[in-house]
Parts: sequence; structure tokens; C-alpha cells
Amino acid sequence: MKTKITLFTLFSILFSFGQKGEYDLLKDHTQTKILYNQVFEISKITQNKKNEISAMYFRQVYHEIQRADFLQRLPKYESLKKEADEAFFTKQIPLSILISEVETIKPEALENNIISKNNNQFVINNSAVDAFQKHEIALMAPLVSKSKNKTVEFILKDKNIFNTTSKNIQGVFINFTDNDLWLTVSVNQPIKVDFATSGEKSISFKIEFTDGSSKIIKSTFDVQGSSNLTHRNGNEILAETITASIPYQGFGESAPYLGQGEYEIYLDNVDQVLDKPIFLVDGFDPGDTRNTDLIYSLLNYGDTNQNLGDVVRNEGFDIVVLNFPQYSPTDGIVIDGGADFIQRNAMILVELINQINAQKVGTEKNVVIGPSMGGLISRYALRYMEQNNLEHDTRLYISFDSPHLGANVPIGFQHLFNYMANGPLGDVTLQEIVNSVISSPAAKQMLLDHYSGHLQSGSATEFDNAIQLPTGAPNFRTAFQNELNAMGFPTETRNVAISNGSATGMMTGTPGMFVLNDYIVNASATQRARFDIRFTPPAGVSNQLVSRFRAQQNIIIWITVLTSQANAASPASSSGLDSAPGGLFNVADFAEGGSGNPTLDDFLGNLAIDRFCFIPTLSSLAITNPNWYATVDDTSITPFAATYVPTENEGHVTLSEGNVEFALEEILNEPLSIEQPILTENIVIKNPIKNTIEIYSSNMISNANISIVDASGKKVFSQNNISFEGNHQLDVNLSYGFYLIKIESTERSFVQKLIKN
Repeated sequence: MKTKITLFTLFSILFSFGQKGEYDLLKDHTQTKILYNQVFEISKITQNKKNEISAMYFRQVYHEIQRADFLQRLPKYESLKKEADEAFFTKQIPLSILISEVETIKPEALENNIISKNNNQFVINNSAVDAFQKHEIALMAPLVSKSKNKTVEFILKDKNIFNTTSKNIQGVFINFTDNDLWLTVSVNQPIKVDFATSGEKSISFKIEFTDGSSKIIKSTFDVQGSSNLTHRNGNEILAETITASIPYQGFGESAPYLGQGEYEIYLDNVDQVLDKPIFLVDGFDPGDTRNTDLIYSLLNYGDTNQNLGDVVRNEGFDIVVLNFPQYSPTDGIVIDGGADFIQRNAMILVELINQINAQKVGTEKNVVIGPSMGGLISRYALRYMEQNNLEHDTRLYISFDSPHLGANVPIGFQHLFNYMANGPLGDVTLQEIVNSVISSPAAKQMLLDHYSGHLQSGSATEFDNAIQLPTGAPNFRTAFQNELNAMGFPTETRNVAISNGSATGMMTGTPGMFVLNDYIVNASATQRARFDIRFTPPAGVSNQLVSRFRAQQNIIIWITVLTSQANAASPASSSGLDSAPGGLFNVADFAEGGSGNPTLDDFLGNLAIDRFCFIPTLSSLAITNPNWYATVDDTSITPFAATYVPTENEGHVTLSEGNVEFALEEILNEPLSIEQPILTENIVIKNPIKNTIEIYSSNMISNANISIVDASGKKVFSQNNISFEGNHQLDVNLSYGFYLIKIESTERSFVQKLIKN
């Protein structure tokens, strides 16, 4: 006979999930002493057995079992993470084994009141009835998910073998092939393997027990690099390490550090002499997933797999690829170069330019190409050298979809990921994404809206509803943008920009749209999560929900036991950035570090739209306009001498036939000088200007009104009733910056950009 659950019982359960000690009275009634209901089952380990597991999945299951164990037999998760982190220093990939038996409360035990809650404690009302379901768990996997080299050394240390059962392990074996070729794994003895190719690998493990049973587990492992990088002309080479001469101390650091990078020179296919260098500077790459060869491959374009680097090397140019790897500047400190402070990486580029200039033959000036964050690093380095009397000997700077005015990741996703990672759920896969990607120094410097700027005082996860407008990371975003603005752009180079964002105001989705609308992910028979995600709202709208997470338990009905919510507002001048014109990024790629997390995979697989504006069009062109949706035309004020902007939004740092043609025109057809005249409707205006504007018109201009406005739209100069043919000069007193000059006459009217150096 079923017993009704009272409203009081439901109310007490409402606040039960994750409360310390609430299941303690059930301990003696369990056989395994591990009750999984004490944690939210992100891994779904008791529901679905995965065919292949990842390093992060293994770590998630470990974290859940460790917290669900009444006897606390496993070390805290932080010790396991430390083992994984130390792989950077040991150069060995740690393996780990987890053997356990866990229990969950049967749903019918709650429905039939066999288990109920009394005074904030779950209790057994009928011990004669089996109220628990037992689950066997046997896992083995690497503790890190990838290697940068093809030659990999694995090791199973005795301290990384965890067994909460009475079963004894007799032998452990590993198989790197599709054949039945099992190698014995000896504890504390390394196993070296040379993978023939890069890419995701499937590694099989077999655990044999003394009772005659065995378990085979498959795990994924990503080989991202190689031990011997192969030059594209067939020569075997290794990337060279380079250390900056100028240290940098970022916010929160106790000391300044010299940045370290690695570079590779791809000599031209004409004379094999380093005489026409083109620097290719890598962008945002947390975890150093790209080596120099993979960075070079970012220059691929077209259906026939053409490569911009190959094209210019056939014209006699040399490609110098700069990567920002992970490194240790001092004992115990690891810097993730691909997500480090932009200034420190810029000092590495300064050093590389100096070294290449000392090596190169002849007098050909350099070209610097900076995709994404690499464009900011390049801009900072070149301008720093000019301001400090360091000769960069560079003629052309190409910014490729770089966030000169900031980047965007939807604040709704940031809130959700941070809550699931650092809140009571303890999602370790999302911890990697939040801590290594979103909270990296570079992300904090670039993101216009950052979750840390919205947090309640003293909270690591909950948003302050009073802070709804876009807010950057405290001590990072505003400080960096102010420094960048004060430096300006390089003045001794021709500066051009490629954008992947639409010039016509094309949106991705719509402001305020639902990306997920009350989507439900079932974690177990008695646990589920409900998700709401929306893009930031239309202009002038406030208090709009952009993220909500609800964890629920099933006690006859589903009861919400955990909830967290974020609201956002948009200024009157512009709708939210998530759907604005710009270079696009894929949500799944952004959350790549969480691969193998069943809850996250389910979530990502059901988004109404899977791309968002990452680099706003206006930011990529450094166009100051309070409306992020403004179109780009000839009247738009940009510091760049030339730009390429597509009509439709493209994937971030995507090369197309159009922008490749633009880049080749700039690289191969060198202008006579950076003060290249600009021709508009038979009128030539010399750019940049100093204190005189020189205008030439091949036709008579009568009774013209001439006005100049600055970047904010303020009129700073005007003259009326001017008539001239041929040469004409205007004496002006303008500050350094960018302006528009407008000439209106009875014959014509046009607008032209001015640059004051």
C-alpha cells in the first residue's frame, strides 16, 4: 500500500539536495557505503555505460564517488587533478584505475515511503525491504586527454589505483591497436608508444581479477602534435624555443616573468633564403592545442585545400610561425601561453622580430599577420617597438578578425557553465572550461561581458541582479583596453584588416531568442536538470532571463532542489552582442574541454542555434559606434588604410576566396609608401595628414562646404563657400586619431577618412 507524502515532507525535500549529513542515517543500511544520491549525477554512470570514456569523464566519476562515499576512502579530487597537472613537468601521461560499487535509492522506495525524510534526515521506515540498487563500476583511463607529441610515455602509479571493493586486481593490460595485441602494464613502470599519426586514438585497457573475471575498458586520447615536425618542403626540423628579453607582470601575479614561445621558419620555395619574412602570430589557444604546423594549416582555404602560406612561399616569401605554448618560467609555476596576458606574448613577438631581423638577408621589410588574439599581440608588439626606439622593419600589418574593441561569449553560457562547475554540482569537465578558458588572463582582457563582473559580493557563482548591463572582468578588461587605446596603432606600417563579420548588419539569430527553452536532461531515475538559455536582449530591455539552471529530484513529483539564474539588460543604443554582426564561434567548440560529459553533450546537442557573435564586425575594424549592429560603409571611421568585410557573417578566422585575394594584393603588390594617396571621385587626399590637408581635384568644385568630424561624431572643423580646381590646402589643428572629411558642393558630395599621425 502506498503512503501519501505530506506537504511538509515535500517542503523539507525541497531544500535537501547537497545538504551535508542528510543521508547519514542510511549509511548502515547500504552494503557499499557509497550512496550516489548524495551527489548530482553529471556522469550518468548508473544509467548509461559508455563505450569509450575520456580523461575528463573518468575524473568526473571519481569526483562523484569520492563525495558519495560515507567512508571517504578516496583522496579528494584535488589530489587527482594535481596528478594530471604534474604531467606537464614529468612529461608522462598518468593512467588511473577506479574499481567501485555504489548504490542508489530505488524510485519505488521513495514512492512507497520505505525511505522518507524526518527532521532533515532521510530514514528507513522498513528495513526488511531492499531499498537500494547496486551498480558496479570499473574504469581505466589517462588522467589527461591529449599529448602534443606523437611519442607518448604512459605510466600507472600505485597511488593512482583506487579500489573500494573486495575484488583484487591480478593483472592490467593495454592495447594501442585494433589487433589482439595486449601489453602488460607494470605498476610504476613507463610504457612508451610511437603513434604513427595525429588525431583521436582509441586505447583499450583490460583489468583481470583474482576471481577469474575481467573487464575491458576503451578510452579516447588525442595526439595533437608530433615528435618530429616535418617542414612542408620535406626537411625534418624542430620548432625553436624563444624567450623574451622584456618581462611582464600581470594583475594578480607576484613577480614579472619572461614569456616563452616556439617558432618555426618555413622557407620560400624559390631560393630557400630567409629574406622576405611574413610573421604568422597564433591567437587564443588555451591548452596549446596547436603546434606550429597546425597554425600553418590555418592558412588553408578553398575546396581544393589551397594554402595562403604555400602561395606566398611560391612567390619568394618566408613564413615565420609563432606559437605560445605552455611553459614553466620558475619552479611550480605553469603559464598557458595560448591564453596568457596579451602584453607578455607581445614581448615574445618583439624578441622574435629582433632575432629574425638579425638573421634575414637583404633589405626586404617584414609583413606581420595576426589572426584573432594574434592581431592584438601583433599590434601591441609593433607599436611598443616604435615607442621604445626598437626597429621592427615592418611594412605591412594585417589584422585578421581581431577584437580591437573586445570579444563576446554569451553571458548566459558563462553563468551556466560557471555555476555547474564551481557550484554544488562540481562538474569537473566544466571546471576545466571555466578556469582554463573563460577565466584565463587573455579572456578576461578581451571579453566585453564577463561573468566575474556580475557576481554577488562573496559568491563564486551567483549573479547580482543589479548588474545587468555588459561588464568586463574587474582589473582586466578596462585596464587592457585603456592601455591599448593609449598606445594606438603602429604608425610606421600600412595597417589593414580582414573581418569575418557582416558589413550589412546581418544577425546571427535574434536578440533575446531562446537557445534552450526549459530543456530537460535526465541524470538518473530520480535526478534531472532543466536548462534555459537566451541571447542577450534587444536594445533598452532589462531584467531579461539569459540563464537558468534547476536541479530536481523525483519524489512522486519532480521537486526543484537547486536553482541559479542570471538576468541581463542591453543599453538603449544597441541590442545585445550575442546576435550582432560578427565573426562566429560554435558553442560546442567553445566547450570542447567538456567532451565526454553526458549531461553537457545532451545540452549542446539540443541548442536552437549553435553559433554566436564572437568578434563583432565593428570590433574587428576598430570602428567606434554605440550600436554594434551598425552597417559598415565608406562613411565608417576605421584606423585601417584598407579593409575587407564580407556581406554575410562567417566563421571566426575563416579564409575565403575574397579575403585571400585581398591579403595577396596587400602582400604581393606593395604600395609605394604608407602615405598612399586615396582616390575618390577624381579627388585625391593625401593620407595620413599632419597640420595640413592636401586636396587635389581634377574638376572644378564650386561653393563647397567642408567639414571634419572626429570618431565620436563631433564637428571639429568647417569652412564654407570654398571653390577650387587642382590643388587646395586646408590648415588644421587636429589631435592624433581618425576623422571624416565631408565635402559638399553643387557638383558632388562625398566623405573620406582622414588619419592624423
